Amino acid sequence: MSFEDLPENWTEMPLTSQQLAADVVDLLISEKDCAQSTMLLLPCDARGVAYPAPVLISEIDWHVGPSERREMLEALASLQLESALVAASSRHRLSDAVVAAWATDLQEIFDDAGTWLLGFFSVWPLTVEPVALRLRA
Repeated sequence: MSFEDLPENWTEMPLTSQQLAADVVDLLISEKDCAQSTMLLLPCDARGVAYPAPVLISEIDWHVGPSERREMLEALASLQLESALVAASSRHRLSDAVVAAWATDLQEIFDDAGTWLLGFFSVWPLTVEPVALRLRA
């Protein structure tokens, strides 16, 4: 599926379905965003329904060390969102180790901040891949 398969009322639906969330990521991240190593942060409410304005941060160095990665993610967590969907895009597929490091730190930092991480996705041209997360308790 892709963004072309999104239901008309997707903006009113919680992004708790991995397929719906992936389709929304596919809609919001372009090939140009991938080429610019862009992170998508989609703020959502307590039910998981997206707010209208996604945040796109370009020129992310996905290979930074743990302290720089955590510092950036803590800055995002300081926004104190109720829930959020996050995606990491790149010109080429990121390695499993890089994606796992970002996902693990992201989930831990968002959990500590009280932000429900609805999903994390790795994106490269024509591909949106969900990343396994711990289930929310």
